[in-house]
Order: sequence, then structure tokens, then C-alpha cells
Amino acid sequence: MSKPKPQKRKLKFSDYDEMMVEVQALAESGYVSNGNWNLGQASSHVADWMLFPLDGFPVPPLPIRIMFWFMKKTVVPGMKRKILAEGFKGGVMTAPETVAGSDEYSDQQGQEKLRAAVDRVSSHTGSLYPSPLFGEMDMAMHHKVSLLHAEHHFGYLQPKLG
Repeated sequence: MSKPKPQKRKLKFSDYDEMMVEVQALAESGYVSNGNWNLGQASSHVADWMLFPLDGFPVPPLPIRIMFWFMKKTVVPGMKRKILAEGFKGGVMTAPETVAGSDEYSDQQGQEKLRAAVDRVSSHTGSLYPSPLFGEMDMAMHHKVSLLHAEHHFGYLQPKLG
């Protein structure tokens, strides 16, 4: 028998303010996690990925870099188009070096880290490091990808009612 697919809400953020309102609402109402992470972990992870284009992406081990090179030449263009059109899908493991320490964040700490990342990204005027998946990005593309990523992770957190 196959494992049931986790329940996921369909979220749509037009800007970081909407994303932060959702995060605050989840913190205030309480939530049920239908995925692998709690609010602190998801917030920390989203914050890290928002900052990688500003600070540089983690360098994966050599075998993964070789795999990424082949993927860029074959499947990445189609993946990129699909993500931009439909958002991120679950079931794909993220690189371990991009989640290191995220389990150490309480919901409050994750929110604070995410708010700090939003503030940094929103005021950033310099160049961006190219994404391993999306390649060269301008700020508009970076915002779009960051919001799609947030929709994906926060979609697994179901607000408690009443």
C-alpha cells in the first residue's frame, strides 16, 4: 500500500507582507503540520533560501554537483517552467546542507529569522548569486521564487479552527 499524500493547502502570496501575515496567523491560531516540519523549521528554511542569492549558495558534495550539471543540461529547463507555472511540489528532498540547524528553531525564532530575511531581501540593491536551479535571476524573479517556495512549505501547515 502506498503512503497517503499529505494534506496541503493552496496558498497564493503576492508579496512578503501577505506571507508574513500568514505566518503570524499560524503562530497565533496554532496549526497542525501535515508535512515534515513545524512553523519554526519551515520559516527558517524559507529564510535561508531567500538569503542564498544574496550571500551565496551552499556548495554540495562533488557527486551532487556532477548530478546538478547533468540536470541543468537536461531536465532543469522544464522543471523551471513547471515550478514557475504551478509552484513547488512535495516529495523532493532538499539538499541537507540547506536545512542544517532548522530543527533548532522554535516557531518564534523561525518567524524572527524570516522577518529579518524579508527585511534584508527587500532592501537589497546589489547583484545576486545564480541559483543552482533557476540560474541568473533578477530581484523580481527572486521574489517570485521565494514566494512560491513559501507557499509550498506553509501550505503544509493547517490552521487550527476555533
